[in-house]
Amino acid sequence: MFQQCAIRIQSTNRLAIFSQRAFASSSSSSLAIPSKHYKRHQGKSIYEFDSTIIYDERLKRRRRIDPTRELNYTTKHWERHKSVYRRLRHLMTTLGSSPFQRLLFPDFFVTSLICGGLTYYNEVVSSEIFALDGSGFAAATTAITLLTGFRLNASYGRYDEARKLLSGVHITSRDLATNTMMWIQLPRDKERMLNLIKAFSVALTFHLNKKGAHHGIRRCLPNFEEQVYAEYQAEILDIFAEQDPDFALLCEWYSNGQNVPLGIATLMRQIIAENDTKDAFTRELDIHVQKLSANVGGCERIIKTPIPTCFTRHTSRLLFVWSNLMPFVIYPACGIYTLPVTIGVSFSIMAIEDTGVQLEEPFNILPLRQYSETVNDSVNFIAAAYGCKGNKE
Repeated sequence: MFQQCAIRIQSTNRLAIFSQRAFASSSSSSLAIPSKHYKRHQGKSIYEFDSTIIYDERLKRRRRIDPTRELNYTTKHWERHKSVYRRLRHLMTTLGSSPFQRLLFPDFFVTSLICGGLTYYNEVVSSEIFALDGSGFAAATTAITLLTGFRLNASYGRYDEARKLLSGVHITSRDLATNTMMWIQLPRDKERMLNLIKAFSVALTFHLNKKGAHHGIRRCLPNFEEQVYAEYQAEILDIFAEQDPDFALLCEWYSNGQNVPLGIATLMRQIIAENDTKDAFTRELDIHVQKLSANVGGCERIIKTPIPTCFTRHTSRLLFVWSNLMPFVIYPACGIYTLPVTIGVSFSIMAIEDTGVQLEEPFNILPLRQYSETVNDSVNFIAAAYGCKGNKE
């Protein structure tokens, strides 16, 4: 399923429609169809994997500062994840790991300058060793270790909640698609509801991640907004026909910076309200839409409210001072080997804090596009199982 999705996106070469900023006024009876055209992002596929066999399957990191973005696991991945050789394999990837490369500059660069200057001074310039007493430094190291561990736990709590909320969107979308096939009366309303369910997950991806999980698009590009918008419209066009009013409406909402998932939920409720049957089954449909809205609200809570920034800044300050004071403490014991020892000890603690910073924004590392494609495939399968494909012709 996922490989088919990857091939489809990688081979796509058509023009995506970039909508006009000026749509028809709200008093008009019909929406304007987007007419301005821009090319989609022509960079490497977003499903490009690491080619080395020592890594688990994950998206390729395009820059040194990029975090690790894992993909959904299968049985094969779990066997490799629990391998008895995992520690050796992980040790071999240390220099290429995301935390190490992110810390290379400026953190390790500044620490290396201090280590080099201190070593040169003590070995060449001065006859007396310039160092600090390490009796209190050990206690400070213990406190900082506990602080970074707490920071990581707090970030993982946000990551875990985000994962559960996205899983809730998937589960609710499948239930809503199933109930739509059972209880929505008119075939055109069924098809429209199924399309809106699929569009909901796409819109949610772009709502939670500015790039829509197209991580190859660079923010520094002058046409960054246009490229992201082209990708959004192309994915919506995979669901709706170009002349479909819903397609124009979703494009208008996105171009105006509106909450598209909330708007799609409103359209779903309009379909439910217009259903010929008004009974407990119709109420069940509305409950599913309520769950989708609640999941969106939970995701918005995570993305809008970080861990208190005063705590993050204080932890960062302590780690920076601690790592740069360490050479003065360990030089009497390590001598000319102060630099590698300092880098090794600093990495062991600072990588924990850096990992926590990445987990704090879970929607930048979770496989959002895989979740979206899974919803799409699930809805298509449910519709096919009921004898209705629910796709555009």
